[in-house]
Amino acid sequence: MTKTHKTKKRYLIPLLAIVIVIIAAVIFFRFTPLGYRMTVPYRNFTEIQKNVYVENNYSGDWDEVKSLVNEARNRVLEFWGNIESNPTVIISNNTETLAKLGGDHDTATAVFFGANSYISISDEYLNVDVLSHEMTHAELHKRLYKGKLPQTLMPIWFDEGVATQNDYRDQYSDEMWYERTNNGSDIIDLDNMDTAAEFYAGDVDDRRFRYLISRHEVSDG
Repeated sequence: MTKTHKTKKRYLIPLLAIVIVIIAAVIFFRFTPLGYRMTVPYRNFTEIQKNVYVENNYSGDWDEVKSLVNEARNRVLEFWGNIESNPTVIISNNTETLAKLGGDHDTATAVFFGANSYISISDEYLNVDVLSHEMTHAELHKRLYKGKLPQTLMPIWFDEGVATQNDYRDQYSDEMWYERTNNGSDIIDLDNMDTAAEFYAGDVDDRRFRYLISRHEVSDG
């Protein structure tokens, strides 16, 4: 092999690596829900207050969005005593956009450059309970992960149990727990809802029951 060929090979490998990284980044930010959420500031959204983005064609009351987000933040602050997280809240009522975001009332947390959370909420779920629930996820993730890749993921039941402490909907109340569990006689083993596949399986009623069990378990602890 000549010196010229060696020189070309030396530069070709790093160049190919750069191209692969660029392609991977384009795929991530363009075609994955987390990537889409992370790039919302550069899309068809307006930042109506710090880290709160509303899709430009959103037909709801933007002032009401601000009010609900602030009320939820105050609830989270009261629960934790202080707030370390600063999640990005994304509001949309467009089904196509929500599909790209990958959810209409959930939190996605990226831990590679700090534990940063992105909350996607549709108009259907836009209320202080859902916002507080999702913002509590963000705060818990920030405190546990601290921007480091977690060695062991927390059980889903614990994550949802903490978040549901700030969710005051009747379906998760103590009264509902007593009714649905026959005062604790009929419950689910926590080991059977450690993972997302286990916790979110079944229909809405199945999932609500697991939320109920998780909330009670965390509050008792």
